[in-house]
Amino acid sequence: MIHKSNNKTWPTVDLTTYKNEPGTWQDVSRRVLFSSPDSLFETRYFELAPEGYSSHEHHQHEHCVVVMRGEGEVLLDNDWHSVSEGDVIHVSPHQPHQFRNPSGEPFGILCIVNRERDVPQPLGNQQESDTSIPRTSEK
Repeated sequence: MIHKSNNKTWPTVDLTTYKNEPGTWQDVSRRVLFSSPDSLFETRYFELAPEGYSSHEHHQHEHCVVVMRGEGEVLLDNDWHSVSEGDVIHVSPHQPHQFRNPSGEPFGILCIVNRERDVPQPLGNQQESDTSIPRTSEK
């Protein structure tokens, strides 16, 4: 199997709804690039439009995230971190996290996760109430 990329759009891969919980996320698209009943993992590409954000959540499964496009921020536990293309983020089991795009350009992330996994637990939206959360830059 090969999915050819056209500027991170993968025309042969369906664009799907990110989640179905209104008000917990904004302007996020999702493509499942690889999933197979014979594999233990799944590879997904999420793109956050300018001012978009994912849900603030935690879950039992860990995942690895690679920034593929643009710049954004990730909330891990209680700290926001600036991330950009090529950066790798490990989200540990039960670690509260959220992604957001404060830039004017698309922010795309590749997420590798267990194919069979638990349901994320929402934690409330930190995007709207982040004034008390410090920003950390690791660059």
